[in-house]
Order: sequence, then C-alpha cells, then structure tokens
Amino acid sequence: MALMSLDFYSKELKMSTLLSVVVPDSVRIGEIPVSQRKCLHLLHGLSDDSTAPIRLSKVELYAQETGVVVVIPSAGRSMYCDDVLGQNYFSHVAEEIPQYLELVLGLSQKREQNYIAGISMGGMGAARIALTFPERFTAVGLFSGLLELKMMVPFITEETKRDFPFLADAAQDIDASPLNPMNLLDAEKHRNLKIIVRCGKQDDLFLMSQAFSAKAAALGLNITSTFEDGKHEWRLWDRFLDDFIKMMVTDNE
Repeated sequence: MALMSLDFYSKELKMSTLLSVVVPDSVRIGEIPVSQRKCLHLLHGLSDDSTAPIRLSKVELYAQETGVVVVIPSAGRSMYCDDVLGQNYFSHVAEEIPQYLELVLGLSQKREQNYIAGISMGGMGAARIALTFPERFTAVGLFSGLLELKMMVPFITEETKRDFPFLADAAQDIDASPLNPMNLLDAEKHRNLKIIVRCGKQDDLFLMSQAFSAKAAALGLNITSTFEDGKHEWRLWDRFLDDFIKMMVTDNE
C-alpha cells in the first residue's frame, strides 16, 4: 500500500494540519480507482495523532488485504469539537476533509462507500459525526469510546476545566448537550445506520459503551455490541479494526 502524509492548510483550523491516507500502490491499484473503493475514516484518541493507528496497529496491512482506503486526520486534544480556541475540528473532520479529498484524490462521498470509526476520544468524534450525518455513512465503529459524557461529570476537576472548557460548559446541561453522543441517538434518523460498539470489560470507559449500546438497542437501532476481557489498549483496538475492515468489504455483498 501507499502511505500518504498530506500537510495542508485548513480553513476550519486556520493552520496547517497533518492527514494520513492509506491508498493502493501502483502494484495493487489494478483497474479500480480510489473513487470506486470503500473508505474508512478513522479517528485517533486523545494522546495520539494521525500517525498513531499506522504505528500501533496493522491497519495498513488490513487495507492492503482488502483494498480499502483509510483516512486518518489529526485532531489534537479537541474531542473533535468546534469552537476550540477558534478552531472547528468537528467541521474539519466531518465536512472539510471529505470535500477536500474528493477534489484532490477523487474519493467518493457516496454513503455506500463510506464508513467511520474511532478509538476512545475518536469514538466520541465518530459517534457525533455519524449520528449527525447518518446519510453519509453505512456504518460506524465505536471502540472504547467516550459515548456517555454524563458519567464523566462527577469527575470533572479544575485541570479538566482548564484543558477542556467546552466540555465543562456542556456539563451544565449534559442531558441536552449535542456534545454528548447519547443525546443524539434517534430511532427514525438512525434506522439505516449500522452501529458497532466494542470495548474491553476492564476499560475505564466500559460502562459508557454499555449505556450507549443499551439506549441504541432500546430504540430498535441496528447495533452490534461486543464486550470482552481487556483494558484501554491497542492490542484490542487492532483486532477491532481488523474485524471492522473485514465487515466493510463483505457489506452489501
């Protein structure tokens, strides 16, 4: 596979930013252009950047085996939210990047070709993007995600307020805030979106995944939840990614 690192100026972030893209190389491209391939938008966690999934998982190998394109943006510690020190990370990832890559690389924005997944903080971002724009994604994978922010409210410290003031503000009305993925679940709006939740049972975010899954199931949504032994770790996430990408290529067959 070919690994592309795009350092480009973002209007939403008002600065240059790094984007990692895995695409077929000249040997494996065959006669199928990227415009006809399925694409995984993969969102990294809080302490990572766009290179982390490439370095810490075998996602490039999984892309090589299946022919999918993988797009990994960098989002810092933004929680994939807008209005973070004047920067709009939600809009950057959800709208600016897909539009830019369609123009530059020819990637399709058709729903049947697009999937999104996220790890930890990226799970929060992937959930909010997919639930806000369900018409643009076939499925969303939420791996050890921050999916029920209400559970974090009792643990908000002064350091948290300094690091994430936008989340501290949302905590004032956490049951209604659109920053909380739980609040976005809707029986009608999301009836055609496939939701996959996976998390380790010893993960500190396990109860969030459980609560989110229970609400989605109660609404009658198409959700598959798998919980197994494991902590907040790449050994689990690597396997989750392998399974998700395999699902992508067999989807709709």
